[in-house]
Amino acid sequence: MVDLADERESQGWEREEAVQWAMQQMGDPEAVGKSLNRIHRPRINWGLLAGALLFAGSGIIGMFSLSASSYTGTRMNTALPQFGENHLVYVCMALMVMLVLSLLDYRKLRSLSWPLYFLTLAGMLAVQFSGTMVNGIKRWLVLPLHFAIDVMGWSPYLLIIALAGIWAGDGFPKNGRESLINGWRAIPLIGVPCLIYWRGHILPELALFAGVSLILYAWLSGKWKRVVLLAAVATASGLWAAWNTHYYYDKISAALNPAKFAEGAGYYQTTLSEAIASAGWWGRGFGTANDQLPSVYSDMLFPYLIYSFGWGAGLFLVGLILWFVVRTIQAWVSVRDTYGKALIAGIALILAVQLVYGVLKLSGHIVIIGLPLPFISYGGSHLLMEYGALGLLLSVYRRKDLMLGSSVSFSKNY
Repeated sequence: MVDLADERESQGWEREEAVQWAMQQMGDPEAVGKSLNRIHRPRINWGLLAGALLFAGSGIIGMFSLSASSYTGTRMNTALPQFGENHLVYVCMALMVMLVLSLLDYRKLRSLSWPLYFLTLAGMLAVQFSGTMVNGIKRWLVLPLHFAIDVMGWSPYLLIIALAGIWAGDGFPKNGRESLINGWRAIPLIGVPCLIYWRGHILPELALFAGVSLILYAWLSGKWKRVVLLAAVATASGLWAAWNTHYYYDKISAALNPAKFAEGAGYYQTTLSEAIASAGWWGRGFGTANDQLPSVYSDMLFPYLIYSFGWGAGLFLVGLILWFVVRTIQAWVSVRDTYGKALIAGIALILAVQLVYGVLKLSGHIVIIGLPLPFISYGGSHLLMEYGALGLLLSVYRRKDLMLGSSVSFSKNY
């Protein structure tokens, strides 16, 4: 309407007459208002929401089955009876966080991108120098009331959310925007967290963050050749280091040939394959114990669900994961705001990589690296972050029709 009025005014009409004429061209004001309200109202991605609830239900059923199995297994775990109830509480809390974040305006995070990045780095360093060590690795920060946060597990999400705001353009400090990050100087934003992960031997999160951040950087900057070069060098260096480290050499060898290392490094893959093969279409039933699967409440929950409820349940979960990945891609395509697209891309990639890894792990020929299955595995800390990240994704989708597309992106000097 403004364009029509301006065009009419340029032809010599008075401003008021030009505006009235433009309004007449728009048609009935009430009808136009209803049409605009229908087009630009907030949207709910029911597909992603349904997927989240189905994931939550699958995890709850699995955990209550584990709790019931504690009374039938030969290797009694005194913590298992409480797993079902605890997991239900964690999921309810996580769903509430998801709902709250989905209603907030994600654009307000943009101005907090730099503080979020540096606070996350500070938290990672604090854990490395003073955190609680579990299984020889420091990744947990224990808060009052015995509430523990997996800082290293949260960090990929927080760092990617921060980098999305920084790299989308509006997260830069106003002074020295062009000189602060230019050319290769964007790379330290990826490199510094990677060094902290490497120092703490937090390799799953290292691979996850490095891969997702490089893809996000390449998409926003258009520097795909640079990213391919960096990824090739990093991958080759990592494989060389792993091949020359006895522990990782054994894990890789066991993944390639589990039967040869069945009593050692290939134990996880062997027991996983045996559990799936013996499940049948309908499984062993609710509350069935499997004393051979290690970390059954976390790393091995997916195989346990198949063992208990059959191949049909496994196919359902695989289909649900594929459905979720497709819906996140569709959400990314439908959003026009660059910052919103960057958030969706980063969050969706982190979740999708872990979900797809959970599926590939069922083959019995994948290195077990200790990544929980998002939305399903036991643990309040990772559930809060995963459902919270999904809530932020839903917030972006909810406002996709409320704002014009943004052309903000990297400078070509990047």
